[in-house]
Amino acid sequence: MGLGIRAHRVKTDGSAIEELAARLVERWDPLRPHLVAVSGGIDSMVLWHLLRSAGFRKLIVVHVDHGLRGEESTKDSEFVAAAAAGSGDESVIRHVAVAAEAKRRKQSLETMARDLRYRAIAAVAGERDCPRVFLAHHADDRIETALMHLFRGAGSRGLAGMSEESVRRVEGIDLTLIRPLLGVGRAAIMDYAVKHGLPWREDASNQSDFALRNRIRHRLLPEIEAVFGRDPREAILRAADLAALDEAWAAEMLGDLPRRGEGLDVAVLRTYPKARQSRLLLSWLRESGVPDCGFAEVALVAQILEARGRPAKGNLPGGFHVRRRAGVLFIEAPA
Repeated sequence: MGLGIRAHRVKTDGSAIEELAARLVERWDPLRPHLVAVSGGIDSMVLWHLLRSAGFRKLIVVHVDHGLRGEESTKDSEFVAAAAAGSGDESVIRHVAVAAEAKRRKQSLETMARDLRYRAIAAVAGERDCPRVFLAHHADDRIETALMHLFRGAGSRGLAGMSEESVRRVEGIDLTLIRPLLGVGRAAIMDYAVKHGLPWREDASNQSDFALRNRIRHRLLPEIEAVFGRDPREAILRAADLAALDEAWAAEMLGDLPRRGEGLDVAVLRTYPKARQSRLLLSWLRESGVPDCGFAEVALVAQILEARGRPAKGNLPGGFHVRRRAGVLFIEAPA
């Protein structure tokens, strides 16, 4: 069950964020512990403030230092730790070596940062026995994600983009990801932060085009607006909402994955129609934490599934591998 927030229109007024407080308390018990991912940027500082104003008093602030910005990264960590100490919330700072791991696994910095960030959060969730984590993704993030998935050929599930509530399995932990800000845009977040006098750290890399998401934000969306003569964001969100509804219906119709041991039953999967098989495989890849899944990845897994001999192994994004052995299809996580 989600928070009942639909994102057909990008809300730009900070009061839209304040209205979320009551809904949060209705859905999530503020007396229970929850993780909240805080980078120190304006989005996560607004989310943190919203949760505290809604009455959440057992927050565990998790900050992941990617080590990509040298002294600035260190200052981000110190800023979050000091803010947590001032608020009385517990904070956990984790350091990950994104650049080194990206080079070792031959992945982009953006993909590697996301992977290691979720791993770090999952580790804290396991240590604190608290699988619920609040994330500060907002409407503009969802728009960018939908476009990224669209051009990767991910189909309707990819176009649906982020959801207000989802479960992601990471390192054996089923993280419940909660995104209360998906219905509000950057303008509303800025308005809220200024109104409440919130401090935050600016990440200069957000203004550069090194990351795909930044190129979509700074170059693709303005170009689309120039071509069509209007802001495309609300239309993209409507498409994402419709795709999410289609996916919700499909999920009910598809049934459960044919699990066998730690993987999927090859014999059962082979009996399914291609459409059902493809959707289940995509769901399985996402559930397993494989990043950037699209048509090509599903086709690769389907090829390994259907092959009577070789190939019985394939490479997936993020350093993952899919294998078929003794009638079981399974995924190997990167070492």
